[in-house]
Amino acid sequence: MIFFSVLGETRMRLSQDLLADFTLDVWLLARFYGAARDGRSWERAVTGLLHRPGFTRRQGPGTLSLFGLNSYSRVSHEIDGAASSLGGSLVLECKASEGGITKADAALFHFKIMDFYRENIQMTSREKWWPLLCGSDVTSFSGRASAISLGLLICDPGRLPLPVLVRAAGLPMADIYLPQILLQEIVRLGERALLSLQARWRYRAQYREICFDAGDWKKNEIHDLLWLEDELSCSLLEWFDRHRPGVLEERAMKLLNWAKKAA
Repeated sequence: MIFFSVLGETRMRLSQDLLADFTLDVWLLARFYGAARDGRSWERAVTGLLHRPGFTRRQGPGTLSLFGLNSYSRVSHEIDGAASSLGGSLVLECKASEGGITKADAALFHFKIMDFYRENIQMTSREKWWPLLCGSDVTSFSGRASAISLGLLICDPGRLPLPVLVRAAGLPMADIYLPQILLQEIVRLGERALLSLQARWRYRAQYREICFDAGDWKKNEIHDLLWLEDELSCSLLEWFDRHRPGVLEERAMKLLNWAKKAA
């Protein structure tokens, strides 16, 4: 039962655990029920999952601020959902369009997030935000690569979310079931992709500037990470099919009912 904790049954201890738990549940909804949902119902289903232990402040679809913050540009940006925890905050963009999340979606969401980040940056720079694009359809390669390069996470039905894969790779005896070299690489590259927005786009107060490390990703590393996501996702899902048949579908049904009540 080495991977059973991937289902989110373990006690939530750190922000990375909460991130993995939430993205797994979004993936389950997208995988089993996302294609049948329109944009608004997809938003409600995803933001309904924010009602869980570990999150405190929450906001749902239609909000034009981020926990009361206006944008720096004073342009109105709709935020589909957000929630805070002791370890940081999730900020959500939900897409139910056919063809999945595009590189244009990633660029626009990044602009929204940075516009809120720049407002009262003395305060926001001390927080931890994880921007998450939640798609009900499979994301294109260009959309995935663009998101990673901007520091955004994607959750769609095409593969298990990166926070889930990184957590699974760190479980005891994971190398008995999955190739060790792939586990090492998903941790090395994945942990870099899981940095909070503030850790990636650092604010240097003494110079009043936002900076980032231009060498964060070396040549081909983003493409390597996308390949690793696909490979380990397939391996992990095959493990569930062999050892826990039906458990994912069962949990997805429970989540759908929960999301309907909470939405």
